Amino acid sequence: MRREKRFASLRRLLGDRKGVAAIEFAILALPLFIMIFGIIEVSLMFFVNSALDASVHKISRMIRTGEVASSNITLADFKARICNDMLLSFSCSSDLLVKVIVLSDLSSAASTDPIDASGNLAVTETYDIGKGSDYILVQTFLPWKAVVNFFSLSSAQLSDGRYLLASSVLFRNEPF
Repeated sequence: MRREKRFASLRRLLGDRKGVAAIEFAILALPLFIMIFGIIEVSLMFFVNSALDASVHKISRMIRTGEVASSNITLADFKARICNDMLLSFSCSSDLLVKVIVLSDLSSAASTDPIDASGNLAVTETYDIGKGSDYILVQTFLPWKAVVNFFSLSSAQLSDGRYLLASSVLFRNEPF
């Protein structure tokens, strides 16, 4: 008789459906939150990269029109203007690397890898704004620290785990 009472209470417990939603949510909560934070992280990274692109294009126009040459704007000023123009720039002012070079012609524009074989950032900052009618290549590199690094993004990753956001613009100076 006692045995039947044990099985009866066990049968009653197995038949009870109260709290099923809470248990199911507990099982699914971790993957759900990982997915949500991953989407937010990737979205934020793309947003900052778009802001960097827009800022570089806007501020590089100052080189193109000769405003930088006439105002004696330094590399530090140029970087500050890019960062100030960006929305959500975070550590832009301390991490942004800028390379402004003069090209002899368009065929001399070559793509260089900003990351060396060991995963370190290998960018030497240069700031040559050229003169009127010169071809100018402006490249910017901004290391980005992922807040939640659950996913391996298909972006250039540095040895310290940061991702590299980059923006480039190629133009010909107006005659000034």
